[in-house]
Amino acid sequence: MATTGNSTKSTTGLSRRQISQLYRPVGPKYVTTVGFTPATGSTSLIANQFDLSLPIRGFRLVVKGRLVIGTAAFTSVNPEGLLNLLSNITIQGTNSRQKGNATLWNIDLATAWMVQAMFNGRANQFDINAQAGAGGIEVALPTMPMSTSTTNSPYLNGATGTYDFRIVLDLPAHPFECADLFKSGYLIRQEEWADTLTMGLTFGAQTGNSTGVLGVAAATTTCAYTAYGSGGGTPTVDIYTIPVEMGLDIKDTFLPGFLTRIAQPINTVLQSAGGLNTQILNMQKQPTARIYVKVGTGTVAPAFATLSDTNLTTLGITLGGNRNVRNNVDIFAHKNDLCMEYPAAPGPMQGYTALDFLQANNPDSVYPGDKVGEGATFQLVGTVAGVANGFGIIVQEQALFLPTGALYSF
Repeated sequence: MATTGNSTKSTTGLSRRQISQLYRPVGPKYVTTVGFTPATGSTSLIANQFDLSLPIRGFRLVVKGRLVIGTAAFTSVNPEGLLNLLSNITIQGTNSRQKGNATLWNIDLATAWMVQAMFNGRANQFDINAQAGAGGIEVALPTMPMSTSTTNSPYLNGATGTYDFRIVLDLPAHPFECADLFKSGYLIRQEEWADTLTMGLTFGAQTGNSTGVLGVAAATTTCAYTAYGSGGGTPTVDIYTIPVEMGLDIKDTFLPGFLTRIAQPINTVLQSAGGLNTQILNMQKQPTARIYVKVGTGTVAPAFATLSDTNLTTLGITLGGNRNVRNNVDIFAHKNDLCMEYPAAPGPMQGYTALDFLQANNPDSVYPGDKVGEGATFQLVGTVAGVANGFGIIVQEQALFLPTGALYSF
């Protein structure tokens, strides 16, 4: 801060009053509720329902319902359990800076929930049978190992019984764990998006006597789905936006940027042994904030039957095959970065690794992938052991546009 006469101004030239107007969330605003049918899978599209009269910093989903497992327990359960019931979330619209369609999120609930927990274990919520008093639990934060046991998996153990589940997840437009000043730089406003925002939801399927998104049900297992805390109705997703108030004299001092997070599934490369510099993904040449890598096995995408830290044992990023953006080293050397930089996050999570360029909590420190020259490659590489049914998801978090204007010119 700098002091001039009787007034105090920040190094950005803003007054104290203006600083107070920068970032003032006003609480979630309800949009709609959609029901879903996990017995068969279903889809929903929410369009022309997102009010941007106030800019929003993102979206909040509350997924809840009841699963009753009858007759026989599951033979095996998937490690991320009930999170797999929402197989895809796609948020997109037409952005004036992009001059066309732009996707903010294209990801499954399990991956989005776990990735956010990598940076702040308090950022999301998951409970089972919470209304049952002593019988209810708040699901533990993910660490290692991610159990697939039908006796002690916290996300769904698959035993016969009643499971009332509630899962809460924010999908912010800004980078995870950035400073409030920069959160304002990624607000979703009507000036850039008008009324074009849509949210598409795809739900996974699981029945008895089958292999599905929750795991492998026994021959006589039955699965019945109803509304949360009820024997009737269907599971639901409550959708909210998270509005932010800004002073009028602040609102016009910047042009927001936006991030795009699109999950890229991979399988073939993880099913055969490869050397130290096996190409995992040829990435987009775009400014890159973070790269999330999720590895395991599975046959019902995007649900994972197991999560693994032994199939992809090293990771790195190379340019042109001979320059290192991130050294290709043991994944546990990379995993510890998050533990050191984000103290509210849980410990290393089985199957998940992040390569982070935003340790300074400043989105301007994104890696300038758009500066990679023509003809050069921008690759994620690693060492692959190779396993049957090897499966992975990679999310290259791209900053297609950074915030600009007087507010961000300091």
